[in-house]
Amino acid sequence: MSRSSCRGRRGFTLVELLVVIAIIGVLVALLLPALSSARSAANASGSASNMSGFGRGFELYANSNNGNYSSGAFDHCRDGDIRTYGWVADLISQKVSQPGKALDQGSRNKVSKTVAEYAGVTDANTTANFETGLAAGRWDNTETPTPAFANKTGEAYFGGDAKAKEVWDQGYNTNYATTWHFSRGDPSGTNGYTPGTKSLSDGDGPLSQNHLAQANTTAARVALMGPARAISTPVVAADATTIVNFAGSPVVKANDLLTQSFTGGMTVTGTVTGDTTDGVKIHEFSAIEPLHQPKTAGGGGGHAPVLFADLHVEKVQDTVTSGATEVKNKGDGYLGNAADGSIGALGYQEVADQMWTRRLRTSQTGSYQ
Repeated sequence: MSRSSCRGRRGFTLVELLVVIAIIGVLVALLLPALSSARSAANASGSASNMSGFGRGFELYANSNNGNYSSGAFDHCRDGDIRTYGWVADLISQKVSQPGKALDQGSRNKVSKTVAEYAGVTDANTTANFETGLAAGRWDNTETPTPAFANKTGEAYFGGDAKAKEVWDQGYNTNYATTWHFSRGDPSGTNGYTPGTKSLSDGDGPLSQNHLAQANTTAARVALMGPARAISTPVVAADATTIVNFAGSPVVKANDLLTQSFTGGMTVTGTVTGDTTDGVKIHEFSAIEPLHQPKTAGGGGGHAPVLFADLHVEKVQDTVTSGATEVKNKGDGYLGNAADGSIGALGYQEVADQMWTRRLRTSQTGSYQ
């Protein structure tokens, strides 16, 4: 090699290096939002796929169970032993799905509050903190239910550590929330509309083919489930340890949140400007969180993939900020009513345009639809 060619070689100057670094930085800044959006879209698609699979299982269950789409909610206290009762048990027993392994990956919260209840760590395990104690007739008849039902929870009830882990490994968990319609059908309160609490006796369900055949709407508007909102109380360290021991793996840690099981019933008072029947009770959907692809830093403006009774999955959009001052085209992270339960004309329309908010089989008076 000649000396002249050696002298002609040189490294990058400092300025050139800085320019290259700046260009890389700009490209990264441009690509990150696109990658985040693609990841969010993939999570939403995966969530829709999970629920489509659940829906096929519900149809199979109905064909063998007098038209009922499930045996109830995934709720250890209200609906009975989760190994026998509730939609999660229905899917597992039919070998259709393991809901605990088919989670909404877009949610930071992966463990249901029901898991804490059947692991024996929540204050829901006392009559004082629950409506009726154990669901009557939905437990092993060799055991006597007690108001505190301490013997119904934790490793001891399931047969020791190994058996408890087996329950977890079989998929008895979810981070989806079902609707009142799916879990309880129509309210059975004295006025036919207000459910009172969320116990089995407060509804005439769960949802059945009979409900849909007599409904004042189509199956395509009856929502069944969507991504679950987390409860607001963080898990304390001792309870996190108990849940981890129960599951046999680090599924939750202190200060994590647990997800809700199902929505309340007709507990929201709707207000529609110009409607002479202001104050009619409508269903609430706040336990379903529109967490996918939010448009604001506060989590508003996103959507929730929701499974409907005709088994299609649709994006239900969060388009309104509810409360005293409603704002359209700026979501608040809730579908319909805000966290305090308040809902106005725009907030009501947000859900009414996309889901059925009323009683299924008996129409209320007024123009609410």
